[in-house]
Amino acid sequence: MKKHKTFIQSIILFMVSISLFGFLASCSSTDKYHNKRHMDNVKTDLDSAHRDVDHVLGMDEPSILREEK
Repeated sequence: MKKHKTFIQSIILFMVSISLFGFLASCSSTDKYHNKRHMDNVKTDLDSAHRDVDHVLGMDEPSILREEK
């Protein structure tokens, strides 16, 4: 039981350490325009990755089964 408790404590310490490192190494600003720019970049990157995956899978053309608006 003691081994299990030590293992859980080490995992929690590891996760807290990684979170703290991420917080200290990142750009933590309270400026809402600065944060919005970061979020816009994340959305653009996700959209680009989504388009790349669709292209690789051959799904970049609309399906013929989809109803037109």
